[in-house]
Amino acid sequence: MRWLLVAALTVAAACGGRPPKSEAERTVSDPVRGIRYVVPDDWKSFDAEIRSPAGSMLTVRVYDLVEAEKRFVAGLPDTLIPQLTEWAEMYYLVDGPYTRTATTVAAIPATEFDYPIRVRPKDPPSKVVYWVVQRKTRLFVLRAAFAADGLAKDEPALREVVAKWEFLDTDAPGE
Repeated sequence: MRWLLVAALTVAAACGGRPPKSEAERTVSDPVRGIRYVVPDDWKSFDAEIRSPAGSMLTVRVYDLVEAEKRFVAGLPDTLIPQLTEWAEMYYLVDGPYTRTATTVAAIPATEFDYPIRVRPKDPPSKVVYWVVQRKTRLFVLRAAFAADGLAKDEPALREVVAKWEFLDTDAPGE
């Protein structure tokens, strides 16, 4: 009888789950990349990448523009479009033309590019979203790739991450 009580308490404790982490516990500060963001609860974070339980993810790439070709920098974000398209096509089947929207990231003008995608031809549609923002002498490319079955839940969560995005002052050249 005692073992039955212990088993019931163990199951009850396991079903209770852990309490949600505070925003401070979910905040990632990355001084090397010069960024700070808050990871949604129950998501995993590692080296400028966060992943949802459904498999959606956000990755961050940062490029130094000090030595970049001046025509490339002057043409941003348009000069980056071929690279964004190549990245989307490398991992997914791009399922139509991208859309482009003017936006902001951390109160800095940015451009959002949305690519409709599928993982395999018969898979349900999903999308990859790139946010491109130039801050001082650095170019930031945030890429959100959504698992088709997680799109409805994960897209609002990642948009909230980007809405609360912060850039940090760093010791990088030109900053």
